[in-house]
Amino acid sequence: MKKIITISIATVLNLVAFTQTDIETARIQGVGATVGITGIVINGDELGPIRYIQDTTAGIALYDPVILGGIIRGDEISVTGILVDYNGLLEMNPVNAIVTNSSANPSPIPLVVTPNQIGENTEGELVQIENIIFNNGGGLFTGNSTHSFSANGEQGKVYIRTAHPLENTLIPIGPVTLIGISAQYTFSVPANDGYQILPRDSADIIQTGNLVFTSPVIQSNITSTTFDLSWTVSDSSSTNCNYGTTNTVGTIINNGGNTLTHTISLTGLQPATFYYVECFSIKGLDTAFSSIGLYSTSSNSSGIIRPYFNHSVDISVSTGTNAQNISTYFNDTIKAYMDLAQNTLDICVYNASDATIATAINDAYNRGVQVRYIADDGVANTMLSSLNPNIPVHLRNPALAGIMHNKFIIVDANSTNNSWIMGGSCNWTNPSNLFNDYNNIIFIQDEALAKAYTLEFEEMWAGTFGTNKIDNTPHNFKVNGKDIQVYFSPSDQTTSKILNVIDNVDYNFEFGLLSFTRDDLGDAVIDKNSQFGVNVRGIIEQENTTGSEFADLVNAGVNVKSHTGISYQFHHKYAIADADAIASDPTILTGSHNWSNNAENNSDENTLIIHDHTIANIYLQEFTERFNELGSSKIDELRNLEVFIFPNPSTGIITIESDLDIKQTNLYTVEGKLLFSFYKTSIRINTKGIYYLKIITDKGNTIKKVVIE
Repeated sequence: MKKIITISIATVLNLVAFTQTDIETARIQGVGATVGITGIVINGDELGPIRYIQDTTAGIALYDPVILGGIIRGDEISVTGILVDYNGLLEMNPVNAIVTNSSANPSPIPLVVTPNQIGENTEGELVQIENIIFNNGGGLFTGNSTHSFSANGEQGKVYIRTAHPLENTLIPIGPVTLIGISAQYTFSVPANDGYQILPRDSADIIQTGNLVFTSPVIQSNITSTTFDLSWTVSDSSSTNCNYGTTNTVGTIINNGGNTLTHTISLTGLQPATFYYVECFSIKGLDTAFSSIGLYSTSSNSSGIIRPYFNHSVDISVSTGTNAQNISTYFNDTIKAYMDLAQNTLDICVYNASDATIATAINDAYNRGVQVRYIADDGVANTMLSSLNPNIPVHLRNPALAGIMHNKFIIVDANSTNNSWIMGGSCNWTNPSNLFNDYNNIIFIQDEALAKAYTLEFEEMWAGTFGTNKIDNTPHNFKVNGKDIQVYFSPSDQTTSKILNVIDNVDYNFEFGLLSFTRDDLGDAVIDKNSQFGVNVRGIIEQENTTGSEFADLVNAGVNVKSHTGISYQFHHKYAIADADAIASDPTILTGSHNWSNNAENNSDENTLIIHDHTIANIYLQEFTERFNELGSSKIDELRNLEVFIFPNPSTGIITIESDLDIKQTNLYTVEGKLLFSFYKTSIRINTKGIYYLKIITDKGNTIKKVVIE
């Protein structure tokens, strides 16, 4: 059948007006040129409105959501348009004219490259990298995030956008073949970094061999001399690992066996020591290898944990250990811990202007302590001029996207009894962040934790910041019997760890944040709020900032209060899960990481997750004071509006009536199991018994007991 293409006269003239060239020639003409090109489209909506096309010479990006809306992978198109630079990526924007010549064409054969060959010469092309290992193998691909990998000693990154087919799927463990589009996204000038691969779907990640890992490697039973590692694979096989104190992993354990589920114990280890481990399973001639992970034994330190707050707390909700409000003594407290330093003092703080802390740093240096200081380059940092000029100070590279936003110190990292780390949300600006703004600091005495923070410090001290960092620290620690995790951004996919905390809430969840702009975290909070028996409360400082989740949370019925317009900033970045539900998993999350894209993808941040009832309750005392002093929220003000259920008891049909806008109703058993959700105002329940309805309205949620006779 003859193919008929209908286009306007204006489009024909537009295409004719600019001589068609190959894509390589068009790219050479550079920014500002108007060019005409023809190529095969190599992606669809999985990458959003952008389209990449490729011919036999090169590839290029096209961006014009209106004109390109109906273009799909496999179309051959001819286009004219203007070349522009978008954060380092050469693209056509706008597209002035387009003709679809044919459809269902096969994608070009990917160019086989190494990570170091991803750059201007491959930009816009379909490429393939062999034998890659994801740094976060076993985690989840989070949306709007980069994920690091290595291949034969070279480093690279993939980018997964929100709503991508790979979002929330398992990051492969062990070597795979990666196919994707070579792209760039950077704020650097000149644009000589930010190169990344854009996989399109699961078919672009090809597992090596028939035997593959089907779960992450999980560390458990951590002691000062032992720990266990567990994993699952796709077929029955043996249990083995290589391990050592360097990534050459020289010691082999062959436990044999033939099972899908594997656990291996490493024994005879040293306290507060990091071990590189590569787990593997063998079936016949097929072997599945994990990524090389870094794991820590526990230390023999005291494990003391001391949180402090610089504003009032509500000890009426204390369960035995009262929160410490030290008000205007934040600087004195930081100084007191610095005064403990005998050998080393590493400081990593975004901004500082306090004389008391400067004196403590100089005193440490004068008594022979090795002092090192990392700061951000884009803020005043007036305290630095007060330091002894012999104290080395490193500033973050100003060309990189993001900021050095950490606020931590490390005291005597290699000491069992005198090693301390400080985390929390507080910059050292006087009086604003130290005294006026609402902040927390937290000190932990633990050698293993101190060594992990030192690894992160060393990476930045060597000049590696932001998107150039890799995930190279242990994450799981046992501190005086308490489970603690530590994550550093942007290399460690911290957002996925926050999501995990939210997902595991059973009863109560509180959050207090300066900035909350991540859609995936907002959706997770809304979903948790809709669950039976879960109470969610929150405080957000930046209600009206671009992308703020505040309005969406309120509209979904989440009991969140705005701190906008209140004297002094609510500068915290914490979340509290099941604080007083000891039978659950009381957890506190705190650090420098705002719930934003910049914190996840660009800025240097740290996050502590502490599983402990006492510490969670201490933070609950601070949250309760802040939440109550803000008065009624929009949800509180309307919670007296009634929702009526009738008849109740009922013989089967029940009706819901309310002046509120009912968004959804969830039906639960008396044990709390969700049976189904519905959107009508009446429903038939055929089985006798006691049920609960969680009715989600535009102004909040309410739970009603229903008896079916």
